[in-house]
Amino acid sequence: MSKKLSRILVLALALALVVGVFAGCNNNNANNGGDQNQDNNQSQDNNQNQDNNQGGGTVKDTLIVATENETPSLTTVGHNAVAGDYMNKITHNSLFRFDMDMNPVPDLVESYETPDETTWVFKLKQGVKFHNGEEMKAEDVKASLELCKESPEVRQYGQGVESVEVVDDYTVKITTPGPYADLLGDLAHHGNAILPAKLIAEGHDFNADPIGTGPYKFVNWTLGDKIEFEAFADYFDGEPAIKYMTWRIIPEASSRTIALEAGEVDVIIEIDGNDIDRLKSDSGITVMEKEGTSHNFMMINNEIHPFNNQDFRKAITAATDREAIVQVAFNGFASPSFSQLPMGFPGSSDEGGITYDPEKAKEYFAASGLNAADCGFAIICSNDVKVRAGQIVQDNLKQTLGIDVTIDQMDLATYLDKCEVGDYQAAIGGYTSNTMLAQVKGVYHSASINASNMTRTNLPEVDAMIDEAMATTDPSEQASKLQTLSKYMNELNPLVPLYQNMVTRAYNSNLQGFEANAGGTQYFDKVSWGN
Repeated sequence: MSKKLSRILVLALALALVVGVFAGCNNNNANNGGDQNQDNNQSQDNNQNQDNNQGGGTVKDTLIVATENETPSLTTVGHNAVAGDYMNKITHNSLFRFDMDMNPVPDLVESYETPDETTWVFKLKQGVKFHNGEEMKAEDVKASLELCKESPEVRQYGQGVESVEVVDDYTVKITTPGPYADLLGDLAHHGNAILPAKLIAEGHDFNADPIGTGPYKFVNWTLGDKIEFEAFADYFDGEPAIKYMTWRIIPEASSRTIALEAGEVDVIIEIDGNDIDRLKSDSGITVMEKEGTSHNFMMINNEIHPFNNQDFRKAITAATDREAIVQVAFNGFASPSFSQLPMGFPGSSDEGGITYDPEKAKEYFAASGLNAADCGFAIICSNDVKVRAGQIVQDNLKQTLGIDVTIDQMDLATYLDKCEVGDYQAAIGGYTSNTMLAQVKGVYHSASINASNMTRTNLPEVDAMIDEAMATTDPSEQASKLQTLSKYMNELNPLVPLYQNMVTRAYNSNLQGFEANAGGTQYFDKVSWGN
């Protein structure tokens, strides 16, 4: 082992002993209970879970899920965060959903046809009820899709919808501005979840009271602690087998692991790579692992000095040891990334991607014409894994280029607020999608600036390449265009690719029907407790 890697590992071990900052939420519209005693709330959850696990014929009717990050919003259009997507899929449905193979399949749609390349006619399922008891109809679909188009955080998922026409109560016609390959994928996004048209018109507060058609109804949000749900008896696809579900916000990874081992929670959504082997050794716990599409990177604000210098961006990329990050931050349960776009999709390419090469990094830095003393910056991190990755970057850049980097840890909601509007220098982040089209549109299209395009890439040629791929419906031609785009982005280097993490979940082995796809999507309406 090299002295350099040894030094990195020692640094990471020290960091692992630091207790992570507990995530908060800056949203003041959460339901009542935000200032209740957290310890008392957690004790009540634990007692309920223990009671449900007792024998004597007691039926377990509660599922407690531990998650790292608190959603920034319970609305469907007020965020584009994975933590929020988890919540939206519990309480809402869209016209389509992604299956376990990441294909968009009908959800609220009974059938559909495409009379021509810009017209889509959808027949809706009848008898679908919202949580307020009203039936979902075509007017609700029209209002919801139009709301997506006008909402900054998710409007990129509405750009393929030029118009929505109500044909009758159970039929809608969508017209696209031209051939549009990812319409069904867009319609599966939480930004296009279906809401009651009447409540949209009334300005209903969907954050305090998220009304959808989903398998669970919202009950309560205790800020910084938990979000509670109850099964929706009138769910169109059958009432969920588990009546109550609570999502506990536990930012510190080891605390989530201990809670699962102790039976205080039933599922961990985010597992620390250092705990995977330990959890596998517990016969009462099942660990799920699969290759994932989530692409993680150090996003950098390309609008400001020194990141507006392409050679500087390449220099810090070449100076960053991705292999060390995977070993230290994930204990090997991830793959190093050398491409500006995720691998594993049609059109993926790491050709031209910058690998770890300290000497090349020095050449790029010399070409940039910058001085190390003027190039220091802060990296925002929202959890302990990102801190460990950030510490590797910090050490790499100091040792190779003499650049001073600081780590700024903050909760997810604050992190998102700052990064979305460009009020930052650098941050460890990522983007998860079920299609490459969604990935490039969300991360690099100028329409996503002030939303998910956090590098603030704003280049007409990039937009044109993305738009051209979007308009290409032939799969092989589309993959070819995406590959060309991928190589172009590798040369442009607007961010520092770090890793693609595996989709890992750990759960009580008595839980049946639990699964997640490579994009991390999971559904809880068919999950049940075994004997």
